[in-house]
Amino acid sequence: MYRKFLIAIFAFLVINGAVKAIEFTKGDYYIEIEGKTTKHKEITEYFSFFCPHCFKQEPLMDELIASLPADATFKKNHVDSMPGQNIKIEQALTKALVTAEILKVKEKMIPAIFKYIHIDKAKFDSETDIRNLFLINGVDGNKFDKTFASFTVNAQSKKMQKRTKELRIQGITSVPTLIINGKYKPLTDKIRSMEEYKKLISFLLNKTT
Repeated sequence: MYRKFLIAIFAFLVINGAVKAIEFTKGDYYIEIEGKTTKHKEITEYFSFFCPHCFKQEPLMDELIASLPADATFKKNHVDSMPGQNIKIEQALTKALVTAEILKVKEKMIPAIFKYIHIDKAKFDSETDIRNLFLINGVDGNKFDKTFASFTVNAQSKKMQKRTKELRIQGITSVPTLIINGKYKPLTDKIRSMEEYKKLISFLLNKTT
């Protein structure tokens, strides 16, 4: 799936001194994908709660988010059809992500879901299991039920599925994957540090042509 994970790059390469100026050339540091460029600066992370590399990359994404300018937004797009997973549960977790965003508890629930799967080694067998995790983390049951079943959550979940399908049609199937401004996919093979990675993301966020 994912040949060189960002976490491996940062964990095993030695970083010495200041990062030199780099020319972020197309094909070496990023590729362009089909589709329209977004009107505003935007990063979308395509990920799965079931993906161990997505789980390990969370601290790096938190660091990246903290470094973003005020006019840039960071979005998570949950994907389904991961090997060996129950697609109904995957789709329910997509709805859970949107529900957490609407209820303004994503900073709490995203780590909780990852922990449930990758640390606790627990399994979601139904939507009830997902609901219970929200309740354990202090979310009101009635608010969860109303939001989870809402038109807004279903519509946004379907949009995530549509965006995932459009990306996969272009041959981009690995997760985690970042897409910048709806147009650019950063490549990490030549990246030597987190600072270089942040500079690449900044370059792509501000790219106009």
